[in-house]
Amino acid sequence: MLVSFKWLQDYVDIPWTAQELAERLTMAGLEVETVDSLDPGLSQVYTAEIAAVEPHLDADELNVVTVSLGDRVETIVCGAPNVRVGMKAPLALVGAKLPGGVVERRSIRGTVSGGMLCSEKELGLGEDASGIMELPNDVGVGMPLVDALGLDDQVLDVAIYANRPDCMSMLGVAREVAALSEQELRYPQQEFCESDRKVTEEASVDVEAPELCPRYSARVIRGIELGASPVWMQQRLRAAGMRPINNIVDITNFVMLETGQPLHAFDYDTLAESRIIVRRARHGESFTTLDDIERTLTSDMLMICDAEGPVCIGGVMGGANTEVHDATRNILLEAANFSPVSVRRTSRALGIASEAAARFEKGLDPQGTLMALERAAQLLASLAHGEVLQGVLDENAVACTERAIALNPQHVNDLLGTEISLDTMTSLLNRLQLTVDTSDTPWSVSIPSFRGDLELECDLIEEVARLYGFDKVPLEVPTQAVTGGGQSAKLTLIDGVREALVGAGLYEAMSYTFESRQQLIKLGLDHVTPWRDAIPLLNPLNEEFAVMRTTLLAGLLSAAARNANRQQGRVHLFEVGPVFHAASLPLETQPEEKEYLGIVLMGDRLPRYWGEEPQPFDFYDMKGLVELVTSRFSAVPEFRRGSHPSFHPGRQADIIVDGLLVGRLGEVHPDTTTAFDLPNRVLAAELDLRQLTEYPPAVAWYRPLPRNPAVERDMALVLDDSILVQDVLNLLRKSGDETLRKVLVFDVYQGHPVPDGKRSVAFRFVFQGDRTLKDEEVARELKSMYTRVKDEFGAELR
Repeated sequence: MLVSFKWLQDYVDIPWTAQELAERLTMAGLEVETVDSLDPGLSQVYTAEIAAVEPHLDADELNVVTVSLGDRVETIVCGAPNVRVGMKAPLALVGAKLPGGVVERRSIRGTVSGGMLCSEKELGLGEDASGIMELPNDVGVGMPLVDALGLDDQVLDVAIYANRPDCMSMLGVAREVAALSEQELRYPQQEFCESDRKVTEEASVDVEAPELCPRYSARVIRGIELGASPVWMQQRLRAAGMRPINNIVDITNFVMLETGQPLHAFDYDTLAESRIIVRRARHGESFTTLDDIERTLTSDMLMICDAEGPVCIGGVMGGANTEVHDATRNILLEAANFSPVSVRRTSRALGIASEAAARFEKGLDPQGTLMALERAAQLLASLAHGEVLQGVLDENAVACTERAIALNPQHVNDLLGTEISLDTMTSLLNRLQLTVDTSDTPWSVSIPSFRGDLELECDLIEEVARLYGFDKVPLEVPTQAVTGGGQSAKLTLIDGVREALVGAGLYEAMSYTFESRQQLIKLGLDHVTPWRDAIPLLNPLNEEFAVMRTTLLAGLLSAAARNANRQQGRVHLFEVGPVFHAASLPLETQPEEKEYLGIVLMGDRLPRYWGEEPQPFDFYDMKGLVELVTSRFSAVPEFRRGSHPSFHPGRQADIIVDGLLVGRLGEVHPDTTTAFDLPNRVLAAELDLRQLTEYPPAVAWYRPLPRNPAVERDMALVLDDSILVQDVLNLLRKSGDETLRKVLVFDVYQGHPVPDGKRSVAFRFVFQGDRTLKDEEVARELKSMYTRVKDEFGAELR
C-alpha cells in the first residue's frame, strides 16, 4: 500500500522523518519496501491562468495564448486543442528543466514564445499527452507547481500481510504510528446536516444471501453537483497511485484509502423501484461491468440488484447500467461487508483485479461500514453540495459481541526472556486500543473489532514485543525450560532411506499430492478398497487434480512415461511422500495421512556399452532395493505371493514384517503399462514408511573373522509348483542348529526328467562352528533338515 507521508500527518503528529518512520514501522512488523519522493525535480514551472486565446496569424493549428502568473503575464505559442480562457494550467518558463530537456525562448512562425504550457507527459506526471494538463479551479495562480500539487511529499510502500487488513488504510497505518510514537490519533470529521426526508421512504435494501454479505449499509444523497475534486484531494489520490476523475468517484476512492472500507456509488435514478436486492447470481446470468465487458456469472457469485436485475458484482466491480455520469444528480452510496472467500473466487474467475477486491479478499471489519458511510456523506455534502437524506439503510447479520483474550503477564516475560513491568505491558496494549482489565490474573484484554488477527494469548504477547521493540529483547536463551530443536528421529530415519537410495543410483522425484480419478482407473484401483475411496477436493484446479492421492505409483509411472516420451529409456526413480485414506466418504473424521515410499525401475540396469549385452532391470533388482530400505531398520522382511491389481499376477510379492503387510513389489501389470503409455516392462514397489519407522534403526555389529573353515553342501529338492520357495527357505533356516550360517537358492529347474507340475530347486548350505566340523556332523544336520522339509512339503531328493 502506498502511504503519503504528508497525508499521514493529517491523523497523527509524526516526530520522525519519512526514512526514520519507515525503519520504525518495519521493526514493528509493517515492512516498508521503499520510500520514494514525489518531487519530479521541476523548477521554473508555475501555475498559470489562461487570460486570452487568439489564433496564430501564420499557423492554422497554433494559438497565441496570454497567460497570467498573478504578478506578470507571458505570451505563449500553444497547439493544444483544449486550451481556453479561464483554464488553469502548468507553465514552464524559459530555463525550466523538464524530462524532455530545457525550455528555451523561441520564435515560432514570427511570434516569440516565453515558455511552454505542459501536458502530464511533458512534466513526467502521467501518460496523457492529448492536451495541456488542466489544474483544479481552486488552485492559486503563480505558485510553484510542486507546491500546488503537493509533490513535495514522500511515499512509503508498505507491504500489508493477509492477516492485517486493518492496515490497508491511512487510518490503520496512522493507528500504528500513533502507538509507536505515543501520539494521539485524530479521526476525520464526520459531522454534517441531514435533511428532513427519510431514507426509508426513498429506498430499501433486502439481503437474500447473508452468508455472502453479512452487512449492507447505504445512504441516499440528492442534488449533488458533479465536478472536479479540490486540489488537496487530488494530491492525496495521486500520492496513493490513483487518478482523479470527478468529485463523486474521487470521494469514494478517498474514503476507501482513508478508512479501508470500499464504497460504491449508484446513480439513484437508474435503480428500478429504488430497491437494492443482494442475492446470488443465477447460473448463466450475464452482466455488463463498468469496463463494458459482458460477463457470464455462476451461482456462487454475489450480485447487487435492483428490482429488474443486476447492477453490481458484489465487492468486485459495478455495472455500466447504474454508473455515475455527467448528468447524475442523485446517488445511492453503498458500504458493505462481503465474504472474503466469495470475493476472491469471483475476482479470480472473472479476471477482475481492483483495490476494493484486494481489501475484501483479506476480510474487513463489519463494523467499519457506518464510519466510512458517514465520512463519505460528510464529504459529499461539503464538496458536492449534496442533500443527505435522514437515516441509514443498514441490514446487519453480524452479532456485535465483544471479544476478550486471557493474558497471563508472567507468560509475556517467560516467552520473550524480558523483564517488562506490568505497567509497561498495560500501557503498550492500551496504545494499540486494547482495553486491559488487570483486576484478576490472567488479565482480560478486550479486542476491538478491527483486529480480527488477534485470537490467542501468544498474539497479544507478539503485540507487546513489537511495540516494546524487538531490538530490546535480550539475546540470552530464556530462563524457562525449552526443548531442543531439530527434526524427529523418524524423519531422520526417512532421510537415511533417501540417502541409501540415492547412493544406489536412484533419483528422487516429487509429484503432486492431488491426482485424477482417471489415474486410479489406469492402475486398476477404481473399484478396490481403500484406493477407490479417494478424497475429492471442493475446489480443484481442474480434473487432473480432483482427488487426494491414495498411492505414489500414479505419479511415478507418469514421470516414467514423460521420460520415455523424451527418449530417456533408463528410469530409476523413487519418491517419499504422503498418501491419504478416508475411513468413509463423505468425510466425517480427519483422513488418515501416511508417509509412503515408491520406487520405479524401467529399462536397462546399466548404460549400454559396446561389447556388453543389455541387462534390463528384473524382479530381483527391485527386491534388492527393498531389502536395502528395510536394512535401515531392525525389521526382517518376508516376501509372499501377492494379488495387487496394479502388478503382474505372477510376478509380484507382498512385503511382510512381523506378520504385518508393509508394502508390495513386482512387475507392473501389462494393462497398467499400456494405460500409462510405457514402452517397456516396469518394476515398481511401494512401502508404508510409517510402519517401518516404528522399528528402531538397525545397529551395525561386528563379527570377528572365523578361525575355523566353513563347510558348504548342496541339496536339490523336487517340489510342487504350488509351494513357495520362501516357505521352504524359512523352514530350512529354522530347522538348522547353531552351526548353520546361510541357506541360499542357487538354481531352479523345470523340464525333463523333472515331472510336470514340479520343479527342482537347488539350495546351498554353509556351516561353520567354533571348531572344525566333521563330515558326519554336517551330513546328520542335512538329513535332519531334509526330513523336516519332506514331512512338511512332500519334497524329494533329486
